[in-house]
Amino acid sequence: MSLRILEDAAEPAESVQQADVSFPARLIFGGWAALVAAGPVLTTIYGAMGITSLFRGMTNAETATASRVLSGLHFLNRPLIVALVIAALLAFGIAVVLAIYPRFRLASVGLPFSFGVPILAIVPAIFLWLAETTTIDVLSGKATGTPGSVAQTISTLIFIAFGSSLLMQGVILVCAIVSLCITPRRRKDALSSLRPFAWSVSAMLLLIFAVVFFVIV
Repeated sequence: MSLRILEDAAEPAESVQQADVSFPARLIFGGWAALVAAGPVLTTIYGAMGITSLFRGMTNAETATASRVLSGLHFLNRPLIVALVIAALLAFGIAVVLAIYPRFRLASVGLPFSFGVPILAIVPAIFLWLAETTTIDVLSGKATGTPGSVAQTISTLIFIAFGSSLLMQGVILVCAIVSLCITPRRRKDALSSLRPFAWSVSAMLLLIFAVVFFVIV
């Protein structure tokens, strides 16, 4: 009986010893995770700046036609949609690698960063999406309120999208560095299936948001 108990207790330690926790492996997975979130954030900055330039170029009612605004929004959204799809594929790639090769799970970033990746990537884009849908509501006559208040709302949303994108870049960098500095053996359940599951959820959320952005805006 005592021998059996000792064998059960030794299995997790043996699994941890077999895990690949080398610095290059941790650096690769840290950069991989940061890249998943950074792509959509960077393209959100591009979209916010592009929409601002689009509106500034429409000096009068004749130039601010519905067709021109909608075509401009669709054109500016393409990089963000592509970035979201690529981010989803990258997140799914991490999930597959961690599912097939459990020895890399200890080298991957922690669960908070894993589950937080779609939040970091999507939050700035949500404000951009709100600004664009508000613009579409104005063009379709669904928006309520004075033109001045609606214009102010759109400007505020675009500003928040731009500002939060810059903020998220710093947050992504800090999360990657902190995750890289934490000793892998101090992480709880590092070898469990929660890590590939977290990245699978992240990939699904990123892909869903890409589809929603493509269909609605």
